Parts: sequence; structure tokens; C-alpha cells
Amino acid sequence: MAEPIALDVNVSGTRVGVLTSTPEGLYVFTYLPETPPEKLVSLTMPVRAESYKWGSGGLHPFFQMNLPEGTKKALLQEKLGSLTAVTDFGLLALTGQRTIGRVRCVPQGQTLQIDQDNLQVASLLASPNAHELLMEHLEKGITEGVSGVMPKLLRNDKSTTATDEYIVKTGRPDLPGLAINEYLCLSAARRCDLHVPEIQLSADGNVLAIRRFDRMADGGELAVEDFCSLQGLGPESKYSGSLENIAARLKDYAPPEQFHNNAIQLFKLLLLNYSIHNADAHLKNFALIYTTPDDVALAPVYDILTVTAYDEYAKNIPGLTLEGKKVWACGKSLHKFATQRLNLSGQIRAEALASVTSSLQATFTEIQAFAEKFTHFRETAKRMMDEWEKGIAGIQPTASARVPPPGEVRASLGMSDPIPTTKSPNPYANPDGAFSHKAR
Repeated sequence: MAEPIALDVNVSGTRVGVLTSTPEGLYVFTYLPETPPEKLVSLTMPVRAESYKWGSGGLHPFFQMNLPEGTKKALLQEKLGSLTAVTDFGLLALTGQRTIGRVRCVPQGQTLQIDQDNLQVASLLASPNAHELLMEHLEKGITEGVSGVMPKLLRNDKSTTATDEYIVKTGRPDLPGLAINEYLCLSAARRCDLHVPEIQLSADGNVLAIRRFDRMADGGELAVEDFCSLQGLGPESKYSGSLENIAARLKDYAPPEQFHNNAIQLFKLLLLNYSIHNADAHLKNFALIYTTPDDVALAPVYDILTVTAYDEYAKNIPGLTLEGKKVWACGKSLHKFATQRLNLSGQIRAEALASVTSSLQATFTEIQAFAEKFTHFRETAKRMMDEWEKGIAGIQPTASARVPPPGEVRASLGMSDPIPTTKSPNPYANPDGAFSHKAR
């Protein structure tokens, strides 16, 4: 299998440019003449006559954004390894036709066409073996450009209309209740009025379906660009940024008249990430959406969960720095950040804090209900309750590094039985796992 010489780049079905690789190891993207400004591929690459050249160890950051990672990349390399060396350019040629957002890449001269498949989301979610079915389907259809280390697929629900599209996700067997964990975190996010897509959980609790937020009601496509791309970084640098960087890029690209509402959404999301101990809140899990540079907004909430609820990641720290540090109990610094970087008043900060706190407290009973319904989730549920209890204390403006030991919430909900302190050998333990240092 020969690697293509060039890729045609399309925006919302319109060919706008060509991406090529050179013998010297450079990648060059050139817009076609007469491409309108609103058809830009990236906020960092506005339409112009001059080519965009990149040679810093790989593709332009925007084109790296949706390349497969983790499970999907391993499956591709396993399948194609005997045929060809799978470079990033080759991966983009294989997966670039089906990605998040409105940009599609195909080998030059190839017709842009999205093939349909036979996975029906409604049937999958109703199955008592949803995880196994999804993994089988993942192995059969691995040429989709959805980045991330949690196995994901892009699918249309054939039982509904053609525009009802979802991201379908499942987790590893050694991270029990991962899909439920994310479902509950997203439920809490919705309760505090953060923008959250429609979510559905499978009958067995092992698969989560999230409606794609890059599609509009009329079937049009939204551009999606994560903060790795916006900062000119590759995916391997997703833990290298800071909250200050995110605020600066938001101010750079969001129209001034829309910055205030975006800033409130960002502050609430940060409060939530710290309070649920989402250690995987890295640069790729924040994004902007837009149709033109005049309507840029913070993307809805996605990829949010209590990572520290699992033994393997119990000691993980926040993914990004705040004032140069990564600590959970950062309430004072976080409120200072909201004042100085996001220009939020004391009243708005207090309202956001109250909204997030009450939303988490309201979700505790939902965690309890899921723990009773799914036995494999019970231990994770207890850990989530403890992490959230510590997290709520840690986001208060008066928070100190010495957060009181948790347990009151579990006791009040009849789940005060002790969490096992010893861990039996884990046959699935994997140093290349979803949240390991190597995945970062």
C-alpha cells in the first residue's frame, strides 16, 4: 500500500485546498484560488495565497487534531503494519474522510463520499452485550478519524432521521463503570446550565452515546478546533498547556461581544472539572466551534469524567497548570483567574460556584441509583462520591490544601461501607493505558 502523494482538503463538501508532503519532511497546505474566507480550514490558517508549511515533527497541528489515538491507532497499525508504515500522513489519508467537524481529507482525485454502515445506535444501546458489540464493530470499521484513547465510533442511528448522529463510546474492562461515570459527569454539567449534547446510556451500562455537537439542526456542519491545534501543538503536548493559555486563545478568537458568555461557560466548566477531579481535562478536551470567524464559541462539554475514581489513576493531578501549579484544592487561584483572565464580577463568580455546587449535590442521588442498578459500578460510585465531596471543598474561595476526609455524603446515602484498600493483581493493567504517562 503506497502512501498518497497529496490529499484533497474539503470544507463542508467543497474542495478548498491540497495538502502535500515533501522529500525533505515538510508538509505543505495550499488553498485553491478563489476559496472564500469563510471556508478556512482552521482559525490558525485563514485563507491566503501563500502556502502553510510545517516541519516540526509532523503534520500541521490542525491536521493532527483528529488522527486516531490509543485503541483505534493500535488496531490500524496491527491491521496495516505488515503492508506499510503507518505515518501520520497515511493515517490522515485513511481516516480523514470521517472526522469531527467540517474538514474532510481524501487522497487527491478520490471522490469525497461518506459510506453508510449497519450499526444502529438504538439497537446497540438496548443490547445486554453493548460493549462486546461495539468492540466488534470497532475492529471491523477502524478507518474513522475520531481522536481519543477511549474507543469511539461515528455512527448514524438508522432508526431515526438521517441527521441524528452520535459519538458512541465504551471503556476498558479494568475501568468498571467508565461509561456510567461519564454519563453522570455530563448530567451534573447539564444541571449547572453548561452546554451538553443529548446523551444516552446502554442497557448494560457499558456504552455511552452522545449526539454530535458539530451538526446543526438543518444538517449543516460546524467547524471544531481543539486548543492543541489553536496553540500550534501536536496531540503529544496536550498536557503541556495552562488555563491561562486557554483564556488567552478564547479572547483571541471569540468575538468581543460574545466573550462574556463564553467566559462564564469556561469558568463553570473549570469549576466542574476541579470538583469532579477530572484529571484528563487537557488541551484536546477544550475546543471552539464556529461557522465563520465571526461566530466563534466554546464547544459543548465533552470527554469529562472522574478519572481519580480508579485505583490506577487515584493520585493523578489536574491536566493543565493554573498559576504554574497542578493542585486540586485551588479555589482561591481559580476565582482569581476568573477575575483577572475572564473579567467576571464577584456576583457572577458566586452564582457560577453555587450553580456547580448544587448541581453536584443533586447528582449524588443519581450516582446512588446507578450503583444500585449496576453492581459493577458500585465501588466506582463510592469513589466518585468521595472525590466529588473533596472537589466541592477544593473549589471554594477559602479552600486550603488540607481538605477534610470525605465520607459524609456516602454515609447519608447508605453507602458508607468501606472501599477496599488492597488491590488484587490486575490482568488488564497496561502501562500504555488510557490515562498513563505514555498516553499523555
